[in-house]
This record gives sequence, structure tokens and C-alpha cells, in this order.
Amino acid sequence: MDRLNLTLEVTFDNKLILVTFYKIEALGKATDNSSIIFLGGKEFYCTMPYNQLWEKLKKHESTL
Repeated sequence: MDRLNLTLEVTFDNKLILVTFYKIEALGKATDNSSIIFLGGKEFYCTMPYNQLWEKLKKHESTL
């Protein structure tokens, strides 16, 4: 499998930033069907729909 190297626009600490993720500990679905990425005890809100992000991550399952 390819190593995870995914850059996403996320909201963290009320700021919109670009973050490159090399690992994701968990993925959740926000109430508006967007994604919440959990890493290192932090939550990153991503506007990409949960199902779309999950499909991207499936090919990197071994890096999650």
C-alpha cells in the first residue's frame, strides 16, 4: 500500500488551514455530513463529505 500523504483544507482552532496528514487515527462524520479527522487528541473539521474522504482513505488503510 502507498503511504498516506493527503493534504486537506481543514478548520482547526477556528482557522482555515491546509494540513498534510501522514496518519489519521480516526474519522468521524459531522452533523452536516462533512468529516472530522482525529489525530493526536485533536479534531480537524474538513468540509469534504465523509463518504468521499473515506473512499480516499480506503486505499491507504494500512497507514490509518
